[in-house]
Amino acid sequence: MATNEYPRLCGGTFFTLILQALRQRMKAREHYSGDSDGLSDPEVLVGLIKVINPDYTDPGKENLKGTVNNYKACKISNSTYLPFDDEQVISAFDSKVKTAYQSVLNRMIGFVNDFLDMSETVHKDVNLVRAIVDLIQQDQTIKAGDEFFIGQNGEKKKKAALGDLKEVCFPSFLLGVLHYIVVNRKDNGIGKATYDVWCPSAGGGQRKYIAHMGKGILESLTISYADIVEKAEMDAEPVETVIIEGTSDQQVQQTVNNPFVFNFNQYGNNGTQIGHIENYYGSKKKEED
Repeated sequence: MATNEYPRLCGGTFFTLILQALRQRMKAREHYSGDSDGLSDPEVLVGLIKVINPDYTDPGKENLKGTVNNYKACKISNSTYLPFDDEQVISAFDSKVKTAYQSVLNRMIGFVNDFLDMSETVHKDVNLVRAIVDLIQQDQTIKAGDEFFIGQNGEKKKKAALGDLKEVCFPSFLLGVLHYIVVNRKDNGIGKATYDVWCPSAGGGQRKYIAHMGKGILESLTISYADIVEKAEMDAEPVETVIIEGTSDQQVQQTVNNPFVFNFNQYGNNGTQIGHIENYYGSKKKEED
């Protein structure tokens, strides 16, 4: 059975979907006055690159404009300005995701806060997750057992499980997909047919996204967010809330100095829970109306 060339997940198609979830752009006359909303394609791509490598030096919008357009259209995989073929950068990013997840998640949280729409009216964040899941599910070159580090603490989930998602931490999800692309999808050209369908040629004019990826799937999906965890908190010793059995058939709860919290459960004999540390992610959640 032949493998379909459409659709394909790669850097360019991921970037195209990200651009559909941007905050509201500035009015044209404000651009003419010399102001910038910080949401141009080169600025957004630089933001993503800095999630991968925070030491990346921005070469400037003018130098990047043509390169970013070609990358988005899946015409190129790399260039002088793009680090996607730098094995040292890729290896360092892969290692950080696997061994120092929170530090990389902090950078993705910053990207989300700077560029993406988190309003509760249009639900661009929910639509973006649905579109990406739809793309992954339809991409026949991604195996059912392929894993994405999309859990809120960097846990892995297989492609086969994505259709059952009920809740995702938005920045964790984006980070996991970006990591998969950087490590496993170095050939950006595989997405050219997908981009051409999504954004048909406009005779030299701006190519507009007309696809409807994600429509009709994950209807009950809930989105949650995470706050940046400062280095001092990451380095601090985690402390738990301990349940101590009292003398009068009552239990006394003793809380020990809990400056921040992790996902952690401790169990005693016979499965009795004796300790618990709550999730450090904020309680802010968004559901569709």
